[in-house]
Amino acid sequence: MRTARPTPGKATPQLKLTPLMAAAEPRVDEFLQAIIESKATLMRWMPWCHADYGVPDVQRWFAAAEQMWSSKTAFPMLIRSKEGGMLLGGVGLHDVLLYGKREAEIGYWVRASARSQGVASTAVRAIAAFAFNELNLARVSIRIRLDNTSSRRAAERANASFEGVARHGIVHGDARLDAAQYSLLPADLARPWQA
Repeated sequence: MRTARPTPGKATPQLKLTPLMAAAEPRVDEFLQAIIESKATLMRWMPWCHADYGVPDVQRWFAAAEQMWSSKTAFPMLIRSKEGGMLLGGVGLHDVLLYGKREAEIGYWVRASARSQGVASTAVRAIAAFAFNELNLARVSIRIRLDNTSSRRAAERANASFEGVARHGIVHGDARLDAAQYSLLPADLARPWQA
């Protein structure tokens, strides 16, 4: 498969995705600091983030992520800068169907200080490449709340195709909300794109 070619003139952030597994030695304090920095926005969009999010929440997430990798039900990863290794956010595949439909959904978040720099769109393309090249998936999708314009912009910049509105497509606490539905196919990664 050919690698993605960014649009000339636009610098693509240099990132690396690190599997969220004990072997990668993720740091609880580093992860929690990124959440605290971004809590106001994360609480609005991510149902897992709450006002009292702390060390026990991070520890539970790390343990759950390890289990997800082991059982191949989801593949959460940390987004890091290639130079220096700073934690920039998280991205992952969930609702993974390795057989039959061979598809998954992508979820992502970026810490406040790293937003508007192409991190999300670059991470989306990197996790999609992992899905297609390593897991042999045929399709990945992204569901985003309709009013989350920054996440929708990141999906569009990653060359994801808007497919329409999934009615009640997102669960947030006790509420079901409409979602913008996007998808990526292997051929989409070969087209020029803008981070």
